[in-house]
Amino acid sequence: MDTSCLGTILGTAGHDPSRIDPIRLNEPEVFRLLQEVGLAAAPVVFLSGQADAAEVAAWAARATALGGDQGRVLLKVVGRDILHKTEAGGVEVVDLAGADAPAGLLAAKDAMLARVRERGAGDQVEGFLAAAFVPHRPNTPGQELILALKQDPAFGPCVVVGIGGTLTEWFGALSGGGSTLVFPAAGLEAGQVAAALAAHPALKLVVQASRLFPEPPVDVKEVVQVVMGLADLGRRYGPRSEEPWTIEELEVNPAVASGGHLVALDGVALVSTRKWADCGRPVRKIGPLLQPRSAVVMGVSAKGGNPGRIILDNLRRSEGIDADRLYVVHAREQEIAGVPCFPSVAALPEKCDLAVVSVPAEGALTAIEDLIREDRTESIILIPGGFAEAGQGDLARAIEDRLAASRKLVGGGPVMVGANCLGIVSRDNYNTFFLPPYKLPFSPGLGENLAIVSQSGAYVVTFASNYDGVIQPRASISFGNQMDLTVSDFLEYFNEVGEVDVIACYVEGFRPGDGERFLSLARAARDRGKRVIIFKAGKTALGARAAASHTASLAGDYAVARSCLLNAGVTVAESLDEFEDLIMAFTLLAGKVVRGDRVGIISNAGFECSTIMDRLGSLKLAEFDRETQAVLDEVLPAFAHRTNPIDCTPMTGTEAFAASCRAILECGAVDAAVLSSVPVTPALDNLPRDEEGRHREDLAGPGSQVSLMIPVIRGSAKPAVVVVDSGEIYDPMCRSFLEAGIPVFRKIDRAARALGAFCWEGMTRA
Repeated sequence: MDTSCLGTILGTAGHDPSRIDPIRLNEPEVFRLLQEVGLAAAPVVFLSGQADAAEVAAWAARATALGGDQGRVLLKVVGRDILHKTEAGGVEVVDLAGADAPAGLLAAKDAMLARVRERGAGDQVEGFLAAAFVPHRPNTPGQELILALKQDPAFGPCVVVGIGGTLTEWFGALSGGGSTLVFPAAGLEAGQVAAALAAHPALKLVVQASRLFPEPPVDVKEVVQVVMGLADLGRRYGPRSEEPWTIEELEVNPAVASGGHLVALDGVALVSTRKWADCGRPVRKIGPLLQPRSAVVMGVSAKGGNPGRIILDNLRRSEGIDADRLYVVHAREQEIAGVPCFPSVAALPEKCDLAVVSVPAEGALTAIEDLIREDRTESIILIPGGFAEAGQGDLARAIEDRLAASRKLVGGGPVMVGANCLGIVSRDNYNTFFLPPYKLPFSPGLGENLAIVSQSGAYVVTFASNYDGVIQPRASISFGNQMDLTVSDFLEYFNEVGEVDVIACYVEGFRPGDGERFLSLARAARDRGKRVIIFKAGKTALGARAAASHTASLAGDYAVARSCLLNAGVTVAESLDEFEDLIMAFTLLAGKVVRGDRVGIISNAGFECSTIMDRLGSLKLAEFDRETQAVLDEVLPAFAHRTNPIDCTPMTGTEAFAASCRAILECGAVDAAVLSSVPVTPALDNLPRDEEGRHREDLAGPGSQVSLMIPVIRGSAKPAVVVVDSGEIYDPMCRSFLEAGIPVFRKIDRAARALGAFCWEGMTRA
């Protein structure tokens, strides 16, 4: 028997936890639940629709007494399925003046019932609620809050606090979504809530004295107590809890400031029996997936040209797979491209570390069943699409069920990447992308400390092409539909790979509950000194199974995801440009020491010095010490601006510019540096040698800007980035810096943003 508070409420209402459909709580039930979080509600008396004459008379007398000095009460219809009481004619202020106030109240109740019936909601009426008026100032900043508990499908319980009242959505739209705070329940601390409330430009009016309110309308400790109580309620009745019920959403709007306390005036809630299944995937098998010694390919054309054949050709060139342990399953051929073929999975000579299934979707289930039944692989890459994303949900579920069942076998069954994916490129091991090397070569480069885990295969392709020969990740993983292995599984694996300290994730969506697991793993990664970067696609709010609430519009899927990820220490990119900037900066700056946020800046262009002043973000300008200032005075032209940010003008020569960079990096008051030069000035030597003799510059020469700056930057323990804001003839200059492991940006604001993120992450982790 469920004896919890929620269980008692639902049991009293006759609800069975074995039912599947979500249940809405009516307002009296919500007010009972709010007692669990210490939030007072307006005094109310409830009249059941099943009440007899004596109970009706007693209710009228008690409700009249609620009117008190106000001489009026708020009468509301009660019905868990009446989502919009006002539109249904179910809200009215009743004046209790007159000799027979109880009779007047009963007449108003009967008239309300008639209106609700006329508007088609009569069958949903459960009773009526009379509520006392709570003194407050409606539609006034600092007086009304919306307080909500929301179970995010991926991240679990979150608490939303925002500006409440009838203008809730208006404030949300006006502020571009900035009228609320979202707190993930996991790991939430009271101090964190108090600090966020105090820093919010609108919500702090509720908890701080101001010109509008000489005394704080509500003690901040009371608001924090309610938020922490909602978070605890969300964990207690969450999709991973042992309770039979899950509170999908609970919303109070408004909770008003009255007499120095918060009082709830209205509430809605939605309850379900939804629970998350535990992750049963053997993550350890990602090891043989990324470093296989043997492999089999299914779906190879003997005539060539199809994805399976391209994958086979790429595997033949792999360094990690033994040449004599590469196989093909083909019903007719004896060999393809020198690789032995076998007529069936059962005929394979050994259990392979990796199986690449590149057959059409309709044949994938049979192929996977064969691999599991015959125990012929530790891991699978399922290439084709055509499953849930194409309406073949039953086929996808059948494959998922087979894999889940295999976990009970002696060997634990295989793990699988996909479907609808491009596969994996594991550095110095293998390439299963169905792209030929002449289109995507994967040339050697830096990046052994980087793993890219992407739901989109095309994104991995664009990154690989853009950074070919500069950054070659240790692993480039396209994981597709997450029918088995998820982004969190790969994060868990790379947390244990010491050589990987940057994990970049492109995610379109998390599996149910996998977001919560991702947050826990991200915190663990941070504790290990690793940096997790994410670009979360799909920012348009899709809504939620909301309880006729405002919360979904104020805190949509992306707002919740972003808040949860930031809270877990993940660096969140707001655009693809920023995502790649962060990947480059974090990968190439790994090993640099973050001591603080004081930045030294040099440019030979005044517009860059002006622009970066508006784009410092988390960075702040360093103040050069006397020794540094003396060096700058000596090496820079008299007309140069020598204080931070330095505008050395286009007249500064190569040696002076490099010497200034050295002075900045050696300055004890500088923690990081942005070193920028618009390279078109003839004072700087930064172009490749011209065989026709049109200029004397030589990028490869010992006196070039690159040759002088690279030793300075690499020799410093401080993080520094370079900016080259000019056209393609300066690509060789950029390439030289990048190949030396120095981040290069083509715009100074992007450089400052990426460097600031690197320093901020390093400072908050320390």
